[in-house]
Amino acid sequence: MEQLLKNAFKVQIEAKQGSNFEEFIDELFLLKYGAENYIPIRGTRDKGNDGTILTENKILACYAPKKYNKSDFTFKVLGSDKKEGDFPKYVNNWKEQFCNWEMLVNHEVSPDQLSLIEELEGNTFIKGIKQILHIIENDFTNNQRRKLATFLGIGEYFRQDYILDIIQDLLDDSNRDDTIQFDKSDLTPPKEKIELNFNEEDWDGVNSEMILVMKDFITISNILSGYEDNEKDLIKRRIIEDYNKLGGDFKARLNSLTEGYTKQYSNLDDDGYRLNVRTILLYMFEQCLIGRKTNKE
Repeated sequence: MEQLLKNAFKVQIEAKQGSNFEEFIDELFLLKYGAENYIPIRGTRDKGNDGTILTENKILACYAPKKYNKSDFTFKVLGSDKKEGDFPKYVNNWKEQFCNWEMLVNHEVSPDQLSLIEELEGNTFIKGIKQILHIIENDFTNNQRRKLATFLGIGEYFRQDYILDIIQDLLDDSNRDDTIQFDKSDLTPPKEKIELNFNEEDWDGVNSEMILVMKDFITISNILSGYEDNEKDLIKRRIIEDYNKLGGDFKARLNSLTEGYTKQYSNLDDDGYRLNVRTILLYMFEQCLIGRKTNKE
């Protein structure tokens, strides 16, 4: 997970407070464990249970203030003579059945918080923003991360992260010893191949497909601007050479190349990866067409 996407997740999670943070935790663990293994708990009479992870025999409690305050946190956990805290509620209502208790917070865990939780009797834990981001980065599939990003309203950041990963995958497997600059005149441009293998009706369809993804070409161009010209040429050479090895008309080759890269670098069930691979291929083909037109002029 690239830093841009990680920062976007961090900002959105830290902004969640109160019940909004609890809703986020529900989404996080429903994605991680599934509805059969995670039970969200809602309501003012939850008896100290903000969620139950059945597979870990664990009860959750959430604390998401606008700003951390040690005394407020202590009161939240331990309570007072007048109000029962989250931990005593857990002990009195849930501990016999669920032996683990965990506090989740929307900020970095402070030494004071860690000490308080570790000093409690039993199997008690605390997770903050760093641990939550670790779960998202290391325990989630791309599909799960995409769903969580959509839930948090940062789907566009996820898309950029996807595109960057794909471009880097293509570059890493390109022949880095090949320092010859990409010469567009040596290859038959994709558009000519479309015109040779497609009738006019088919060509209109391919044009329509390219128009649908052109909105993402600016994002791809911005990401590629961070690469050296020889690196971009290596990616372009790799794509065109792989394309030319395939049989069939343009659409068949495009489909085969998209499926091949998706299978090689992700998996065929990852529809998001497949869509972005296809978009990058169409972008690169368009760049070849632009280069050929410029050379002719």
